Amino acid sequence: MTAALLSIGLILLALGVFRMRREPRRLSTGGVLLAGALLLVAGSVALLVDVAAISVTVPQAAYAAAFALSCIGIALIANAVIVVRREGRSLTTLSPAVVGSGLVVMAILITAIAIAVPVPTTMTELAVLACATGGYLVLHLAAFGGHALLYGTLPTRSEADAIVILGCGLNGREVTPLLAARLDRGITAYHAAATECPQPVIVTCGGQGGDEGTCEADAMARYLVARDIPAHAIVRERYSRNTAENIQNCLRQLDIRGIPADRIRMTVVTSSFHVLRTAALTRRVGINAQVVGARTAGYFIPAAFLREFVAVLTTHYRRTHLTTAALTLVAVTAVAAEAALPPH
Repeated sequence: MTAALLSIGLILLALGVFRMRREPRRLSTGGVLLAGALLLVAGSVALLVDVAAISVTVPQAAYAAAFALSCIGIALIANAVIVVRREGRSLTTLSPAVVGSGLVVMAILITAIAIAVPVPTTMTELAVLACATGGYLVLHLAAFGGHALLYGTLPTRSEADAIVILGCGLNGREVTPLLAARLDRGITAYHAAATECPQPVIVTCGGQGGDEGTCEADAMARYLVARDIPAHAIVRERYSRNTAENIQNCLRQLDIRGIPADRIRMTVVTSSFHVLRTAALTRRVGINAQVVGARTAGYFIPAAFLREFVAVLTTHYRRTHLTTAALTLVAVTAVAAEAALPPH
């Protein structure tokens, strides 16, 4: 059994590395790498138990998992307090508190199941089902997070026909610090491209929100011109409202400039937490693009990254979600049917 765990884990890790080298934008690669890592850990623990003659019981493993989950949950709740104080209250800033509370509840349920708290059987089954659902989401988050970290370490190429900078909101008519960080990263990428490619362009993306005095693309262009980017090299995409529209509308603008999507080399600039989802979108569109991230304030990363994860859950993994939902429905129906039966 130990040899099988280690062998399969190594095979999956090798497959994940191969997929990262061939096409790093495939989101499923994160799941392959996570599965390989978990199997290697499980095999290593089993090997250690065999060699050192250490006995690890199921309750002990459950307690360790519950402790780890509770620590992460409390850390996320503490982070939410900091984010709300600095950024105000919103769905994004409150997301660490929501996820952290869920992890703490999950840890309590795991502990209760492990110590066999005397509760009705139906309640125990529902607790197990809740933990399984939470575990499903936690594993997805771990796979997505690990993949995002790996993608961020990949070497970036300097060759690019177009540098595309994604918008992220204005403060009235002025760029925000978050958007300024993207623009500064885009300026660096533009200068690198200018040494390798003839006349690269830099695309500013973003429409006008209801509380904004101008469209993002124009405010971004003013910022770039003030930092010595030639005005003729700037393409303004003024109508997009989200990342998918950013990419599609940008391609139309570049096509007008005589740069068709089938031969373009593109560098897309966004924030670090937004890189992997943007990369997956460029893959769906079928363009030759790399995505680079601007630095984000450390305290804001958990909230922003959780928002990205929720967005990915709603746009990807549909087959996995449908399969899991069907199995969950079957399990809930079975528990409800058993509870409705008269006692013997």
